[in-house]
Amino acid sequence: MHTLNTYINALFAIALAMPLIANAASIAYITNQGSNTVSVIDLDKSSLIKTIPVGKAPVGVAVSSKLNRVYISNVEGQSISVIDSTSNQVIAEIAIKGSPVGITLTPDSSILFVADWYDDLVMAIDTSDFKNVKPISVGKAPAGMVVSPDGKTLYVANRDSNDVAAIDIATHSIRARIPVGTHPFGLALNREGSELYVVNVQSNSLSVITTTTSEIATVKVGDHPYCVTVSDDGKFAYVTNTQGDNVSVIDTRLRKVINRINVGEVPEGISYDIASGNIIVANWGSDSVSIINGLGTQPENIATGKQSRAFGNFILQSSPEIK
Repeated sequence: MHTLNTYINALFAIALAMPLIANAASIAYITNQGSNTVSVIDLDKSSLIKTIPVGKAPVGVAVSSKLNRVYISNVEGQSISVIDSTSNQVIAEIAIKGSPVGITLTPDSSILFVADWYDDLVMAIDTSDFKNVKPISVGKAPAGMVVSPDGKTLYVANRDSNDVAAIDIATHSIRARIPVGTHPFGLALNREGSELYVVNVQSNSLSVITTTTSEIATVKVGDHPYCVTVSDDGKFAYVTNTQGDNVSVIDTRLRKVINRINVGEVPEGISYDIASGNIIVANWGSDSVSIINGLGTQPENIATGKQSRAFGNFILQSSPEIK
């Protein structure tokens, strides 16, 4: 039987084996719901470089290195703020009739999906002009979303239907409704798109769905989990536990929690930084971001705005050279 020390040693070995990355710098865009701002953090320097005013009560984030754009959902402002990542200024506001929360992009950045959880809709928005908006009916209170790497399938966590909808992007039709735990919220896919990870808030669990067969495994995590991210090699998943003030580290092969890492208060959004191998966590309760290194040692904390959430993929990755 493996011990915790065995896993920590394994993590250390993985960290040492990581490729050296030159000229890599990733930028995190952290929504601050209580101050109506976005904190821009240079992850290479671990420093706050700018605070951007956006709409009222920003929650969701989607980033595009191809377009040099960052999209922010403002749940009370009923809008999407569009940030130019080269200048870090808001260049457009897209009005949304409902209450936008979850937000994501297709791999080619041509379509922006916005979840309106009051009207049980997902809106597909053409990023070239923001004018071609197509509503897609889903389950009740759609929250987290993610698109498959091939750009063909949109996965939507329906919080109040306790399932995940798999939507054919070409036809906007629902291919499948996959039952999971109670109140699914955050979603993540591994790099190949073969496994979908779904956080079940009220079940204190993570559903792991094999996308080709819809086979489901369940992993118990911490107290009131919220969001999930996956390492680039797919070996580990990381789940924020809002009422435990920690992050569960899951071995995706063994389907079990192997470590818990203390972070700030009420951690919500979480993303994996490919350039560094670090895990970035937005802490609602302590108005901060925690940076966890690959060894899972004591996190570094950076002050942000009020009530940081960063729901979605909030790291604008660089294009590093790997040596």
